[in-house]
Amino acid sequence: MYCRNCGAELKPDASVCLSCGVLAGSGNRYCAKCGAQPDVNAIICVQCGTALKSVQRSKEAEGSVNSFGSAISSCFRKYATFEGRANRSEYWFWVLFNFIMSIIPLVSWLWVFVGLLPSIAVAVRRLHDIGKSGWWYLISFIPLVGFIWLIVLCCQESEPNSNKYGPNPNL
Repeated sequence: MYCRNCGAELKPDASVCLSCGVLAGSGNRYCAKCGAQPDVNAIICVQCGTALKSVQRSKEAEGSVNSFGSAISSCFRKYATFEGRANRSEYWFWVLFNFIMSIIPLVSWLWVFVGLLPSIAVAVRRLHDIGKSGWWYLISFIPLVGFIWLIVLCCQESEPNSNKYGPNPNL
């Protein structure tokens, strides 16, 4: 068995690579002793050998939201959560769901009120995913150009690593 991060050979029962300190599936960590910022998957600091504090990651962060049902349930669970990140599939499945709800007679007028807050929240989390502040959502209020620019932003790829808004939801 070999380490995915550095390629070093691991013992069959090893859970930590002794060369780079990585354990697959871990979140962001900083060394409390020396302040180093090791690899996002590290559980021990390679510089000083100190065990790193575990950062709790939500179930959504552990597995990528990449199906229609999981995206919709994620958006309803995070109804008014403006923190964290949302990957492209979560955002665009929610947009599709909004479209479907808006064309159903007798539901569309109610959906305007029910779906507004989670729609803004997932858009803000999507902007966080590309490294932008949620305040960039306000660009959509500029007639025509703003809405197009927001679409362009939401189509961009996620930042590959953790950013100041949280871990990459695609990992």
